[in-house]
Amino acid sequence: MVDYDVIVAGAGTGGATTAYTLAKKGRSVLLIDRKEKEKIGDKTCGDALGNHHILEVRELVGLPEVPSDIIEHEVTGIDLIAPDREHRLRMTGPTTTGMSFNRLKMGQWFLGLAEKEGVELRAATRVKRLLYDDGKVAGIKIMDSSGNDKDISSKIVVDATGATGMLRRQLPDTTPIERVINKEDQMVAWRDIYETPEYDFETPEILEIFWNQDETLGGYTWIFPQGKNRVNVGAGVMTIKGHRKPQDIMKNFVEPNWDFYKTELKMLDSSGGVAPIRRPIDTMVDDNFMLVGDAACQVNPIHGGGIGSSILGGALAGITAAEALEKNDTSINALWGYNPKYMEMYGGKQASLDVFRWFLLNITNDDIDYAFQKQIIKASDLLDTSMTGKMTIGTGEKFKRLISGVGNIPLLRRVQKVAHLMEDIRELYRQYPNSIKGLTDWQNKLWPIYDAAKKL
Repeated sequence: MVDYDVIVAGAGTGGATTAYTLAKKGRSVLLIDRKEKEKIGDKTCGDALGNHHILEVRELVGLPEVPSDIIEHEVTGIDLIAPDREHRLRMTGPTTTGMSFNRLKMGQWFLGLAEKEGVELRAATRVKRLLYDDGKVAGIKIMDSSGNDKDISSKIVVDATGATGMLRRQLPDTTPIERVINKEDQMVAWRDIYETPEYDFETPEILEIFWNQDETLGGYTWIFPQGKNRVNVGAGVMTIKGHRKPQDIMKNFVEPNWDFYKTELKMLDSSGGVAPIRRPIDTMVDDNFMLVGDAACQVNPIHGGGIGSSILGGALAGITAAEALEKNDTSINALWGYNPKYMEMYGGKQASLDVFRWFLLNITNDDIDYAFQKQIIKASDLLDTSMTGKMTIGTGEKFKRLISGVGNIPLLRRVQKVAHLMEDIRELYRQYPNSIKGLTDWQNKLWPIYDAAKKL
């Protein structure tokens, strides 16, 4: 007799959504987090979320309206700003309409939803390791706030422990799940939240993202107002060899170059964090085991946003786990349906944007300024790319017109190549295998696309 149907390790938005979904379907769920209950949700974040993510998960599992006291300000668009700071592209549309929010209150809200449905929470509790029975995951060993160890059994364990993926890394060598994420597939970031009583943000409904390859190689600086006199500001970079510390970028680049720093500021929060920025884990399930959120690499590779995709992953994982439990079969085959569902709804787009990430890593400030000045890339193009993972500017008649009208042919040729690679990987994700038997052959088709992307 097991203690719970499902144990979810990690009470972030992805883990809480998984627990919420399962409990709504009548399953016994234990949700564990290392933080004190009142601190769950306190996390380094850009504190922004598109409305379409909430609507999507509401359609799947009945997620209610986000309470108004969580929302700091309504967001209507995003400005992408070139290194010269003179040219910008404003993206407005369904995926850029949303909210800036209080991260702690958002986390507490998701936690409250889960508890209201009957999820049992153990806060201030450390997950130490996986337990096995006959070679398969069978539960976890925990240590409570008093330092006492305890073994807890379950039919399924969900790793929602964040970027560390601490349970994922404990899986045996025989697992088909990737246990370790490459450094180059991670972003390190730092962010501060200020009140600006002497500075008014003129367009608090617009989020700003600044590209500068000299300062934030493989990343960006963000300025996300949370009303006229409050702002979330940060910098993130890929953890490639020789990368700069985001704290140094904040001190030596961001602070000297933004006007609001010249006024009186009240620091509300300052913290750093790490997030995966790549395609999702190729398989997010094994026997009696599932991955959700950052542990599953469910993060947008371009802007590092992970709340929307994590709650989607949590909903889909919860639905799939409930179906498997109903059939009394929690094998990898029974849980496999989670993979193609997520890949169809978001994973294919993630993978395509991952290819685009490598293209962005290998272009210069001059390339970006040129593309903005000559309107090689327009806001509508980038919005379409962010929504679908498909780049249309490198194909067809449009590209031919660009070739005849502007001069930087090498850059345009690279744009064309990345557009084709992005389409290749989107098509491959449409063919994601229906069972574990097809995974190796599918992966063998995946690697050459990434190898080509890294050489652009």
